[in-house]
Amino acid sequence: MGPPRPPGGKPGTKEEKESKDKNREEEMNEERKDGKEQETKEEEGKERDENKKGKKGKGDKGRMRDGGKGKGRPGGPDPSRCQSRMPRLNATVMEMMGRFLTLLPANDLRGIPDEELCTLFRKPQFQDSFRGVGGVSPYIGRSLFTKVKKCHKGNQFLQYLDRLGDLACFFDNPKSLNASQSKILLDELDKCENSRSHQLKTKLVRNMMSNGSLSPDMLQSLGSSVSALPLSQLNKIKLSDLKKAMSSLSKAKWKAVNVKSLAKKLLNDSKVVSGDELLSFGTVVQGVPISLLQNIKSKDLLGTDKLVTLGKRLSKLQRKALLDGLRKDVNAVELVRSLSGDLVPSLSLATLEEANLSSVDELEGKRFTRAQSVFLLRKILGKKIKPKAIMKLKSAVQGVTCEMIDSTTQNEALEMAQALTENMHWLSNTQLCCAAKNLYSSLEKERKDYFRNITDSELKAIPTPLLLHLPVTAIMQLPASVCSSFMDKIPEANLSTLPLSSFARSALLDRALACLQKNVSDLSVDDIATLGHLACEFRPRHLSQLSTDAQNATLLALASCPQLNRNHGKAIIQLLKSTHGEPSDWPSETMTSFGRLLLLEDEEISSLKYKTWLKDTLTDLMDSLPPAQSPTPPEEFRLRPDLSTLQRKIFNLTAYAPEPSPAARRKREVMPANSPTLSMIEDLGEGNVYWSPVQLASMSTEVFSDGVSILGEIPNYSPEQLEALRNKITEVWGKASSLSEDQVLQLGCVSQGFSTSELKDLSITSVDTLEVLSPCGWMQQQREAVWQGYVDRTGLRVKDLGSVDLVGLGQFICGMSLAEARQLNTSAYREAVGDVGSVQCPLNMTEVLKEHAVLVFGEPGTWSEAQVNTLGNIIAGLNETELRSLKPNVLAFFSQSTIPLISATRLAALSTEQLQALGPDNAAMVTDIQKASLGEEQRVALGQALGVPYTRNDVTDEIAPTAAVPGSNGGASGLKIMGTIVFLQQVLLLTLRYVA
Repeated sequence: MGPPRPPGGKPGTKEEKESKDKNREEEMNEERKDGKEQETKEEEGKERDENKKGKKGKGDKGRMRDGGKGKGRPGGPDPSRCQSRMPRLNATVMEMMGRFLTLLPANDLRGIPDEELCTLFRKPQFQDSFRGVGGVSPYIGRSLFTKVKKCHKGNQFLQYLDRLGDLACFFDNPKSLNASQSKILLDELDKCENSRSHQLKTKLVRNMMSNGSLSPDMLQSLGSSVSALPLSQLNKIKLSDLKKAMSSLSKAKWKAVNVKSLAKKLLNDSKVVSGDELLSFGTVVQGVPISLLQNIKSKDLLGTDKLVTLGKRLSKLQRKALLDGLRKDVNAVELVRSLSGDLVPSLSLATLEEANLSSVDELEGKRFTRAQSVFLLRKILGKKIKPKAIMKLKSAVQGVTCEMIDSTTQNEALEMAQALTENMHWLSNTQLCCAAKNLYSSLEKERKDYFRNITDSELKAIPTPLLLHLPVTAIMQLPASVCSSFMDKIPEANLSTLPLSSFARSALLDRALACLQKNVSDLSVDDIATLGHLACEFRPRHLSQLSTDAQNATLLALASCPQLNRNHGKAIIQLLKSTHGEPSDWPSETMTSFGRLLLLEDEEISSLKYKTWLKDTLTDLMDSLPPAQSPTPPEEFRLRPDLSTLQRKIFNLTAYAPEPSPAARRKREVMPANSPTLSMIEDLGEGNVYWSPVQLASMSTEVFSDGVSILGEIPNYSPEQLEALRNKITEVWGKASSLSEDQVLQLGCVSQGFSTSELKDLSITSVDTLEVLSPCGWMQQQREAVWQGYVDRTGLRVKDLGSVDLVGLGQFICGMSLAEARQLNTSAYREAVGDVGSVQCPLNMTEVLKEHAVLVFGEPGTWSEAQVNTLGNIIAGLNETELRSLKPNVLAFFSQSTIPLISATRLAALSTEQLQALGPDNAAMVTDIQKASLGEEQRVALGQALGVPYTRNDVTDEIAPTAAVPGSNGGASGLKIMGTIVFLQQVLLLTLRYVA
């Protein structure tokens, strides 16, 4: 970005800029002198408050090694307990550091003296110093922004918006800006990474539109923020103006409903579109209907980088349609060899079969799905694979089976293990377990008591991910001579690949404590840092034994843990309160550091008292957590906790936050109490699910019209909420039968509120619309109604549905009658089965879909791993005899979502060999109801698959394995005799799993 410019104006001459900077410096010096005394008084007041609480001074040595900067955790610890690790930062030093300034630890950034930051802000280089602030936690970003804002008196700060750099991402009062100021700030937001930057952009665009006009020049000046315009405003833009603004439109991130409307206007009823035209659309290509993509000519795209770029921007349905169009002009061999990027995963197994790939080298540079990977490896390599081949696989390593791993020779086992773990992010827990089992067996055959006598170099050669999956006995037998290498590996350890209840977790912790030659009570702050994420495995009894300093360091470590056992929640919360007091009394810094631990107890979140900063801090906490996974992983492997209580709290802070100003009170007199506003709806996102039916009914017509597309993204409203929304639709837009297809798209999941007769009347004429509606939480009768209305309106016959149609139907394929489902075209089914298998239909429909699978793939007993994985949830339609006929090696390739859908009686038909072959990922998905139907031997087999041996007796926290501390008297706390016996039984069972 160029040099500073006057608000709302264009850059002036060099002399004008220098004069402006000089005047600014003089003004800022005066402001700094005037404000310094007041800031000093505020700081003294804060210090007195802290002294009264008696909470001062514990140091921050216990922070995890990432310095608190990573995206996977909130910001740094309470500054009242931390001291800067660097000498005092001054403006000259910060100017020299440039953008490297933002790489400093959070505590050092927070400790920048106010006057030095203001001095830096007066310099043109300030912008460059704060580029890349996305790597700093939002808390630190807001803190730095607040400091900069205090460099000025009153609204004079608004004259310097163009100097903020990426600190603009944390601007906190867009209502205070006029149109020209909003434009200046908007120009600074393109590279913002914090989640609320989109809401900020929306509010700024609204400021710019306050006069109600949208000129062509303004449209172009919005840049990528043009996507913040409401649909009603986009629909008013002339086609000629849209074409002139394509440079902006093509770079924006669009909502499905808006981009479909935009593309429709740009295409202007075109029946054919070229590859170059599609590329010129940029991100707007997401709105191009599939009928056009199916008619694309391969010569325009095939074998060019254009196709890779296009594939990144298309939806799943659009990719399928584009491949369908390309396939008309070329054979499968040319198509597959010419493709790369995001289009490859959309290829069917049938197309890959025709392509006849014959070399591992042909797989390089392509990203395959798990089903595609195992299909290709089986076809090219058969049942055996060499370590050198694995190094070439990249994503195709997903297809390496346990059978292939076991086929390696004893001399190749270590090389195989090392090759596999080069592509860790593609490996399943099942593959890790098989590789560890094979490695352990091979090494023990190579030398008796290998792990009891392992050397330092031998331990270093074992990949850390596989070290975690070795038998507990092997970990416990490691000699003291390898402790240095063992402790070096600990920071690399990703314990989330182990089941939460795995005894290996405790064994690893105890081995580490033995290497430190300390009991828990003797651990120092530095020891806690050395343990890394093994500190996450501290049990309640461990926490109570820690020294005061180690407890505080441990709490900081626990707040960074990717996984915590909720059974330990009460003990952790108790320690947290005894160290830092009641959460409602915490300052924002403490909440930022430890808020994640409050998720262990829902009551702690819901009972938090209102603070002006609480909503921002809790939203930061929400954003710091891993994204939601589909299907939801089982508790044994879940990284994202249940966030419903946190979402409810953020909703309450948004919808019911105190509004003390007179203007706010006057507004409430006009509107019903707590009625949703557009700003609230935009801020809440998924949290809009918590509005009461009465509140939804009280929305104004304008708020509903502009906000309904956001409300329509929520799939799980209650029947009462849907009824209120349905009545609002009728009030604002009229009856269901009068709605246009564009309006149905806007409604999204809100359309679930219509009755079945109304759903039949909805104007739905394309699978493009069904694709948008499919993610919603439809009931079976509603699916049937939508399907029937679609068929009646289009005149389609089931037997004429192509593969793209079946993909686009999504869950509405479940709305067919059983007779209709039996008419599905076999060729179309073969091409679309991977997508059809992702849907969860009623059992009788799943059984019909299974019948088609038998026609396509043959009897279940002959199915391969690739076919089983592709069929997905259709596997739940197999009866007891068919399930028992499956080859054991295919069960690890069941889709995880499939397991809970299999009825308990049918799952009980599986043999112990089949259950053991499920692997940990699938074994963890077995429900309690399903387990109850299994026999004793089957439960043992299931435990072996999971890696958590089954016993009749519940195992308590106190019977975890314990390693003796070399050279100490007594070591860690001992085990009770009965606990030891039970534990040894489990270790024996676990070991048998490796030598079986």
